[in-house]
Amino acid sequence: MFVWTKQLSIGNRILDSEHKNLHDIVNKIACSILARDVAALSEAFNLLENRLCGYFVVEENIAQAVNFDFVQHKSMHQNLLNEFKRIRVELTVKNGRWSDDEGGHYAHFLMDYLIQHIKRDGRPLKIVLDTCLYDFNP
Repeated sequence: MFVWTKQLSIGNRILDSEHKNLHDIVNKIACSILARDVAALSEAFNLLENRLCGYFVVEENIAQAVNFDFVQHKSMHQNLLNEFKRIRVELTVKNGRWSDDEGGHYAHFLMDYLIQHIKRDGRPLKIVLDTCLYDFNP
């Protein structure tokens, strides 16, 4: 399990909540990978894709409300979704037949990818949100 830390805060209660939810779902995926539970893995990936799409809308609305240029960040969202879909396809094809090392690699890669999106890609928005109240809700 990967642990959420305050260092991952983006500076907005709504977005932090969304990020925590995504973090929890990726943890479910990681656990399903390590357990080789293909049914739970499929269900968790479905949940992740649905939550990502909702999160993208929420973040874009907040960005627009604070006059943040979202064009580049929107592209990063698409890259995030595409990467998770790519991993899903790879795992689906393997149908639970991966080594412990390979499963660990996939689990760490997915969580690292999400964390890097929050920390690196979210940094410009965080800078703007730091000028707003944490409870800002447009």
